[in-house]
Amino acid sequence: MDKKFAIRFLGFWIINTIILTLANTIFPGAFELGNAYLNLPTAGIFSGFLITALLLIARGLARTKDLPKKGRIVMFIYYWGSASLSVWLIARVASLSGFGIARYTWAIGTGFALSLTHWLLRQAFKGVKML
Repeated sequence: MDKKFAIRFLGFWIINTIILTLANTIFPGAFELGNAYLNLPTAGIFSGFLITALLLIARGLARTKDLPKKGRIVMFIYYWGSASLSVWLIARVASLSGFGIARYTWAIGTGFALSLTHWLLRQAFKGVKML
């Protein structure tokens, strides 16, 4: 496995876990982390991993399929939609993932937060030389 890929994947995984945990802390009526099988930290880490894996698949699909326009705005909207869909899918299997949401609109908002922080993280990775 490529070391650069592993570092980026781990970085996105950590960011996703932090965002899900913050969402659960700030909006406890809208998000739920943990269930009878997974405690809060485990559910956050596992759900963050699942979202990271789904977004990696979405990124691969974006590279293989020709989107109508490949501009920054179009790609941000694509990643926003992918992140929102990922959050919604993970919440649909809450008994397995330990992550639940009250409504799909929260998935859209969380998808925006994920997309924005991923964009910021990608900008930060551009300037960093990795060993």
